Amino acid sequence: MSSISEAFLKEKKLLEDYKKKRPELLIPPSLSEKEILSQIGITLPFPLRQQGYIRFYLQDFIVEEISEKGEISEIEPKKREISPIFPFYFGCDLVKVGISTFDALNLLANTLQIKIGRITYAGLKDVNALTSQKIIFLDLNQELLRKIKKISLPNLFLTNFSIEKKPLCRGDLFGNRFSLFVRIKGEVDEKLFSQNLAKIKKEGFLNFYSVQRFGTPRLISHILGKLILKGEYEKVIFNFFTATGFQEIPLIKEKRKEAKKFFGTWKKMEEIFSEFPFTFRNELQLLSYFKKNQKDFLGALIFFKNQTKFWTYSYASYLFNQILSLKGLELPEKIPLLLSNDSRDIEVYKFWLENDGTQNFQKNIKPFNKFLKLERRFVKTKIFPEKILFKILPEGIVLSFILEKGVYATTFLMNLFEIKEGLPLPEWLRDKKYDLKEILGLGSIKKVREIFGEILTERIV
Repeated sequence: MSSISEAFLKEKKLLEDYKKKRPELLIPPSLSEKEILSQIGITLPFPLRQQGYIRFYLQDFIVEEISEKGEISEIEPKKREISPIFPFYFGCDLVKVGISTFDALNLLANTLQIKIGRITYAGLKDVNALTSQKIIFLDLNQELLRKIKKISLPNLFLTNFSIEKKPLCRGDLFGNRFSLFVRIKGEVDEKLFSQNLAKIKKEGFLNFYSVQRFGTPRLISHILGKLILKGEYEKVIFNFFTATGFQEIPLIKEKRKEAKKFFGTWKKMEEIFSEFPFTFRNELQLLSYFKKNQKDFLGALIFFKNQTKFWTYSYASYLFNQILSLKGLELPEKIPLLLSNDSRDIEVYKFWLENDGTQNFQKNIKPFNKFLKLERRFVKTKIFPEKILFKILPEGIVLSFILEKGVYATTFLMNLFEIKEGLPLPEWLRDKKYDLKEILGLGSIKKVREIFGEILTERIV
């Protein structure tokens, strides 16, 4: 069993004990949609919508990757015989539930005893969902193939084996097909839903970056990114360890407040965070650096390159959201992101850069130029979803739709519903289970349920 899996199981048991003894410590603050969205730069008003709850069960949110050739990595297991000549590139669909793509790849690498760099992928998939995506193993040999075929892990399986000509790179996909269940308060207002959907089909919806881009449940990734662009490296580290998240549960907030008292005493902070090794797995990883490099804050951000890159991009996304909120639908087809090597793109953000004190960001990110490149990136301002299907049920609406890469399903949904997820649970919530793919005529989760068992029907909160 890998260290990530062990951390997850240890923490799950601990949280179950807290649920019995002190359940109030596990309930995050109740925040309105407006409060949450304004935190990530979305201030534009939305049309009248019904309240909707998503991700009650893991099987309520299904994401299936679509390749550049239009092939869908479906969640259903498929037997496919291969006759390899070693070494070769080995492709398969990674079907996972309840864990991130990074954690799934780490689990695979640890179990197979290979470096994680030997597994390539095109995109990241949701944690609190049932997802499928193509991955490709590099330089496979007979022994590794044997291990892969025998692999058995609680939150993932591999299927649809294939021989590939080249590895995958980030972005090598068209998009994703989403199938999800929105549980509605009261009866579904079919007229209101149809009006909002018709408007989206005609005008599209604004391509806001959703909460996942800002590090749920804390929603502070853009703040850390702003500090990086200001060159305040120690403040980045301090806030990463100690800033209480926007939607974090009181129990985790208490741990951060306790750790704040010992900032710089890395061993003591490690003791505090080790009580919850899964939630604080990134914090513990970074502390391993500081135990050997006491006050090297810049070096820590270079060591922590994936998070440093994520935080910096989050800040650029925050500014993008602010521009979309300001301009509304009166926008060009595409606008540039901030982290560009073209002064014309940076000029677009001049007002916000001066206001945030980040106008000298090119100088302050130079130490990270090995993994953080300044280059022109344009993002569509409006999106038109494809192949929309829906079915109205007594408890809500089952929806399926296709979005191109980089577009968030929750951004589409918040144009149709006033979205709520997580705790506290709404009193009106009804908990009936459905096979979403079967209802929409897109397949079935029956075989997946046989593999994953009760994990699929576990409540996310």
